[in-house]
This record gives sequence, structure tokens and C-alpha cells, in this order.
Amino acid sequence: MIERARTASFADALAAAALGLVAAGLVVTGDGLVSAAKQTPGSSAMDWNDRLLLGLWSFRLEHTLWFTLGLVLLWLALAWGATLEGRAPELARLVGGVAVGFVLLAAAVVIGSTMVAISGSIGGGVLEVVYTRDQRIFTWLLQVSTAAALIVTWLLAGTRLGERAPLSMTEEAADDRPTEDDGEVDPDLVELSDAPPTPPAPVPLHRNEPAPGPEPEIEAEPEQPPVPRAAPVTQPPADPKPATTTATAQRVFQERLAYSPKRDEARRLLGEIARAEREGRADDAAALAAQLDVM
Repeated sequence: MIERARTASFADALAAAALGLVAAGLVVTGDGLVSAAKQTPGSSAMDWNDRLLLGLWSFRLEHTLWFTLGLVLLWLALAWGATLEGRAPELARLVGGVAVGFVLLAAAVVIGSTMVAISGSIGGGVLEVVYTRDQRIFTWLLQVSTAAALIVTWLLAGTRLGERAPLSMTEEAADDRPTEDDGEVDPDLVELSDAPPTPPAPVPLHRNEPAPGPEPEIEAEPEQPPVPRAAPVTQPPADPKPATTTATAQRVFQERLAYSPKRDEARRLLGEIARAEREGRADDAAALAAQLDVM
């Protein structure tokens, strides 16, 4: 374990520490919920809805700070390239889902605190808990301000983690896709070319042909004197057609940008280069090709 921690990259080490903070934050949050439910003596005899309101009013969202810190650190570690031995997509989705659950918890705290602040009391009869005007105002302001700040943080980090997961899976799938050396052709590139597709080579059929029989014997003809042949005239090879700007841009796209995160922008530049070259705007096509080459 110690040797693995020493050899791990900085991003992986930060991600592991962040997961530890997330786990600790879940434990601290659970303890805060239990303490809030038991804070008022005699609350166990109340109805379940009164106990729920009392717990939401008494619970402080500061208990979730450890989880929030771990969530943000995990987001940064994944952005810096942490892989966690190939488990980064699954862990990112898991922690992002927990962050969405915390958003719902904060919303419930705001709703419950608002109801208690308006009514001024919880329960009824001998079990009624009454709060003063100052307690209702300051407690409600504390709950709402804390919930608003944490909800924004959880939504940003949670959604970003959810985006990091499919991105990592797409990058891994791109490594497994066949390259251009395997004979695969990108359909998007085929649409950009005006040349018709090459027809497949005909497949010879041998099923219905009769089995070859013995070849007839051919009588040997008398040898004739060889006829002198004129020396073949070698013609200079024709100059190859210079590569067009569109062809050069397509080759750059296939070699470096086909599976890049910027492939959509690169594909748009390819279309503009082809259109500029068809319209005779060679300078614009060359400028667009230079933009594509530096991506």
C-alpha cells in the first residue's frame, strides 16, 4: 500500500485523498442528522411530520463541509488526469450522484426552516416547541444562506463530475477504435469528398463451374527463329497532381484530430476549406488550413 502510494501520480494521490474526505463527510453529515433529531427532549413522542420539521430546523449544513471539500478536490484531480486505476468514471458518477442527493437535502432544510419560521412553533399541546421572533429570523437566514452557497457548489461539482465520466469512457473507446491502417473510413470525411466511392472488387464464383478435366495433349510445334524486338521506349513519368488544400486538411484531421475533443470544430473547418476551394478562394482555404494545422 505504501509503495503504491509512493509510485502514484499527484493527480491519483489527490483523488484518493478527496475520496477519503468524501467518505468522512458522509459520516459527519449522518452524525449531524442524528444529533439534530435528538436535540430537543421529548421529540420522540411527537408525530413523524413534527419530528421531521424539528430535525430540518435543528440540522446545520455546516456538517457537510468535509464532503464539499472532498467533492471539489476530486473534481480538480479528475481534471488533472487522475485515472484511479481505471475506476475514475464509475467513482465520478457515484460521487456526482451523492452531490445531487445533498442538493435535495439542502432544499428540504430550506423548506422546513421556512415553514417553522412562518408558523413560529412545532408540534402541539404539551409537546409544542415555540421559538422567539429573533430565533426564527436568524436561524432562517443562516439556513437559507448556507444552503444557497452549498447548492451552487454541489451542482457545479456534481454536474462536472458527471461530464468527466462519459468523457473518460469516450477517450478509452477511441483508443480501441480501428485506425486508418485497418482500412476503416470515417463516414464524415467521405461526405466531404466529391469523388464517387470505389466499388468493391468482384468476388470470383467457383461453385457452379465444372471440375477441371485432363488437359488435351498439344503437339509440339517446330521452333521458329526468334524475331528481334525493338527496344521499349521509356516515357518520363507524368508529374503527379499536386495535393489540394482539402486533401492536406483531411490528412491532418485523420492523423491528429479524428478522435480529439476538438473534432467538431475541426470537422467544421474541413467543410469551410472544401467550400472555399470549390469557390476558387485559395487564400481563404489556405488560411483555414493553417488554423486546422495548429489545433
